[in-house]
Order: sequence, then C-alpha cells, then structure tokens
Amino acid sequence: MPRGLNREPESLHALRRIPFVRDLRYAPGPGGRDGGYDGKLDIQAPAGRFHLLVVAKRSFLTRSAVNQLLAWIKQVETGKPHGVILLARHVPRPVADRLIEAQVNFADDVGNVHLALGDRYNWTVVGKPVLESASDRRPVSAAQLQLLFQFVTHPESVNWPVRRLESAAGISKSKAAQARPQLVAEGLLARKGKEYQLGPKNLLTERLSSGYAQVLRPKLLVGRFRFAEKTAEAFLTRLRTSVPAGLRYALTGGPAVDLLQHFYRGPEVPMYVEPSSRTTAQDLRLLPDSEGPVTLLRAFGEVVFWEKRDHHMLAPPWLIYAELLNSNDPRAHEAAAEFQPQLSL
Repeated sequence: MPRGLNREPESLHALRRIPFVRDLRYAPGPGGRDGGYDGKLDIQAPAGRFHLLVVAKRSFLTRSAVNQLLAWIKQVETGKPHGVILLARHVPRPVADRLIEAQVNFADDVGNVHLALGDRYNWTVVGKPVLESASDRRPVSAAQLQLLFQFVTHPESVNWPVRRLESAAGISKSKAAQARPQLVAEGLLARKGKEYQLGPKNLLTERLSSGYAQVLRPKLLVGRFRFAEKTAEAFLTRLRTSVPAGLRYALTGGPAVDLLQHFYRGPEVPMYVEPSSRTTAQDLRLLPDSEGPVTLLRAFGEVVFWEKRDHHMLAPPWLIYAELLNSNDPRAHEAAAEFQPQLSL
C-alpha cells in the first residue's frame, strides 16, 4: 500500500460532498513503516468528530488485494472495520458489495463511496464506472513479475547481468534487459547512478500480490489434482521420502508457511514443479480433479527453489505470501497478514 501520500487524495472529494460531513482533515502517514496504514482522516459530523485510519490503493483492486486489506483490518489496534477507510482509484461494484458486507468504509476518485460513522451516519453510492486511459489499463507482464520475485527474494540481483537473470528468473535475456527500465518507470525500481535499487516495499507488496493473482499464477497453472492418501499430511510424508528421479518441487502457500511459522496449514497443497506437465502429476501419483487439494504450478526459474525445511523444498517467502492471499480460505488471508513481517528486502 502506498505510504505517506503527500497530497490530498482525489477520492476525498466524494466524502466532502456527503451532507453530514461538516469538515474533513487528512494527515498523511509518517514516512517509512510500519503502521500498516497510509494516513489518518478526521471527520467532523453534527454529533461529533470521528477518526479513521486511511489505506490507499492506486492499482486495480484484485481479490488478493481485498483479502490483504480485510486480513490487515483484523489486526489493527481497534479491531473495528469502521475505524478504517479505503481510498482508491476505483472500487468496482463486486468489490464495493464485499467491503460493505465487511463494514469497511471506502471512497474512490469517481464518486463511489460508503461511509458509516457510528450508528447515526451512513452514506453509500456505488456502481459508478471509471473511464481509464490506455496507460491506466497497462498490466504488468508475467516476465516483469518473475523478475520482481527474483529481485525481492535476492535484492542484490537487481544489478546482476541479464545472462545470470535468465536462469534465475526464468525469462529471456532480452526480456530481462527490457524489464528493468520498465520497472523503473513504474516506480518499482530506482536508478542510482549506474546501479538499480528496489522501490518502496509497500508498492512492491501491492504489485506482486495483485500481479501474481491476475497475471502470473494463471500462466503457471498446470492443474488441480487429488492424491491417493487419506490426508494431505500422508501425501506430504510420502513426498518427503520418495520423489521420482529428475523431478523437483517447492511447496508454497499453507504447507510452506506451516513449516516456517506453524501458524496455518489449510486443506490445500499448492506446489511448484519441474518439469511441469501432466506426466509430472502421474509421476507423483496424482489424479486430475478440478476441485482437488493439490495445485501444480510451473517452476519458472531457480528463484522458486528457495530453502529446505523438514526435508521439503520451499518457495521463497514472497511467493508463499502471494499464494496465501490467492486462497479462498479466510484463514489463509490471516496467515498472510501474520507472515507479512517476514517479507524482507
């Protein structure tokens, strides 16, 4: 989430037009980290003054971004959804409905707004579309995301030659050469003299989590499967001791965060595999099942194979985090919020 907005967000105009808002004052959050919010909003209504923590989102609100927000709200000091307001470029109707159901305030640049202050004040306007320019719609590419996951996992690699990045991130040398200037233009990398450095962690977190769900994961998906064992634990025990020759895997999501933090495991077993084909599933004695607990994903580069724990290879923390946010299980989103402090740069 972008921290410390230095100018007043456009989305506050919608709040000022609400009849019961007599006065509104916005204070940007302090620079750096890590309160988890971008600023504070002070609203004067006829019956008193209300204070809200501001979370700002300038990119498209994906499911994973909303999951991240709702998981964070559960951890804020007040623990009250009404104590937080989301300021966004645009809140689509499905996202608006979900936020209203979760009792989360929001306002966007085009006038969609939901503001509930205590039991006396409530104002909601939703369904306004946004007209975006071609540049607003430009998505981050899969190659850029693969490179970003490499950079956040190994920050020193931002200055590696492209030939080294080719095998590490699983992209061609030409795409690696093109991607770095593009990432600078997006603010995800910064140029300092002849060297690069990573951009703000909050911006990287938002772009990686949303880009993983929207762009990268669909490209990596091999399929969903079920195992012959009665439990996921039994399957993982077999995997620990008998992996077919020539096959590599890295656990991600729930099973990986369980080995790192012992906080959450969940029913799903997502894993990166190499080689990534249906034959690999057969070698692992898995059967195709569109609702099965095992999700096989293509290992796109060496970066995927991060570290061994309890005889299992794990994906790097940033990929684990993105996979947790992509899950349909609300407990996985809570686990992602617990795990987020482990995302170092």
